[in-house]
Amino acid sequence: MKTQWVKGLQPGHDVATYFGIFDMSIGKTKSGAKFLKLLIGDRTGTVEGRVWDPALAEDLYRELSPGDVAIVHGTVTEFNGLQVNIEVCLKADKSELDLNDFRPVTERDIPEMRAKFTSLAGRVSDPHLKRLLEAVFTPGFLDSFSTATAARQVHHAYGGGLLEHTLEVMEYCSKVIEVQGERLNGDLLLTGAVLHDVGKLWEYDQSGLTFRRTGVGQLLGGHVILGHDFLREKLAEIEGFPEGLALHLDHLILSHHGQREWGAVEEPRTIEAVALHHADLMSARINQVGQMVKSHKGPDAWTSFDRRLGRSIYVPEKKAEQRGDGL
Repeated sequence: MKTQWVKGLQPGHDVATYFGIFDMSIGKTKSGAKFLKLLIGDRTGTVEGRVWDPALAEDLYRELSPGDVAIVHGTVTEFNGLQVNIEVCLKADKSELDLNDFRPVTERDIPEMRAKFTSLAGRVSDPHLKRLLEAVFTPGFLDSFSTATAARQVHHAYGGGLLEHTLEVMEYCSKVIEVQGERLNGDLLLTGAVLHDVGKLWEYDQSGLTFRRTGVGQLLGGHVILGHDFLREKLAEIEGFPEGLALHLDHLILSHHGQREWGAVEEPRTIEAVALHHADLMSARINQVGQMVKSHKGPDAWTSFDRRLGRSIYVPEKKAEQRGDGL
């Protein structure tokens, strides 16, 4: 467990803790001596690191790579911002660490979300769908699912984001079932909500620190196709699973993005698929806009322009600060 965090570093502090390695390069001093430039950090932020010993700098440049976690010993100084002068840097075994200590992570409580996820999924009463969910969400699989990201940049792009997003979609779908449930198959819709983004486990490098897309994710159509293929494998393991029900589940996975230009293989053509798409979109958009508002700095009441949304977002709290009336 980490005991020192980037957000708590101050000039003069001695450092002895784990940090993630986000970037590294060899530089040269004015005298021509080589040194190692690093960007190190954890879930609270990043800080520049320097290894001034030329021999150690070259050794570490060969031994370490961005995405590694290392045990760092050094001293915090201030030079154009905080900087850690590193004296010891040892590559750590990531399998023994909680990677969400070293990368952006959800602000929500993961065990609490897991409990809600399990409770909501448990409402599925159809015996075939229930067997499917039990076959997929073994304890080990749920562990991986609970710490994964839902994206690299756009929405829920942090550890635990996949669980957070999936739970939100399940809750939206549960509300649809409550309000208009007589019009649709609630068990089918809720199962689709649980499984719709499962392919993101393989689309993104869930063992890395920056959630880059994997080769499989880039070459095989992303999480929509990967999730569909995973679903087909699981369905094949369940004896007697109804073919028509399997077809509806396939469609939910393949159509949940809503439009072909957004990555859907097919547009929603069942009432459950329409409901799932809009629940998915609601969760993603609210999170996307919420992250824009959260990261907005300065006195202006409008965020910077977001090219994906095609707009800026008005932040009324900033306008109230400018007026000074708190209204």
